[in-house]
Amino acid sequence: MPKDAEPGLRDRKKARRREEIMAAAIELFETKGVDATTISDIAEACDVSAPTVFNYFGSKDGILVAIVEEGTQAKRDQGSRRPRLEGVPLSEIILDFLTEISQETLAIATRRIWRYAEASAIRRPQTELSTRFRSTTLLLIGAIEDRLRPYELVTRAGTSLDIGHFATLLHDLWMPCYLTLITDPEMTLADHEKMLAERVTPLLNLVFDETTLAAAYLRKQGELG
Repeated sequence: MPKDAEPGLRDRKKARRREEIMAAAIELFETKGVDATTISDIAEACDVSAPTVFNYFGSKDGILVAIVEEGTQAKRDQGSRRPRLEGVPLSEIILDFLTEISQETLAIATRRIWRYAEASAIRRPQTELSTRFRSTTLLLIGAIEDRLRPYELVTRAGTSLDIGHFATLLHDLWMPCYLTLITDPEMTLADHEKMLAERVTPLLNLVFDETTLAAAYLRKQGELG
């Protein structure tokens, strides 16, 4: 047997165990609530010991951080490989992507879990959970920036666009709409997209020229900076 076969197998088993713990935690966080769920509950659901769970994540907050951070990074990586829309109105491109972000965050964790994470970040701003949770904001802004950068975007003023700054503006418009989505049980994704359109479209109309608004195209490969 090759020397690295056993360590490789151990690593795969550890990764699988880690994923099992996270999956059990997500289910328990949704059914019982994060506060009511204990490490012992999670360990029992995975048929492992509580110390094993602690060894992998350190705490319940550590599990929650892993769910949010790793899920967000994975979705960003997947999104970077998706084909880009072009030749359609800029609003369609941006709203499609922002709605995609909302859908994918709900694929990472449920509304109940996101509500807990958001509230915890506000209530306990000095904790590791809060600090690490805020880092996901940078990941989301980075994802928006990555999606916009390949497009030929011409402003009404004829000046160059600071993509990073504009991505932050879009994120800041998206966030309150997303908070409404996770706190209003009656809101559908279609309602959410409509709310986004009401906030994002006026900004686009102010910033970009009519040609860009009517149909946005990808820049040629040699023009990408």
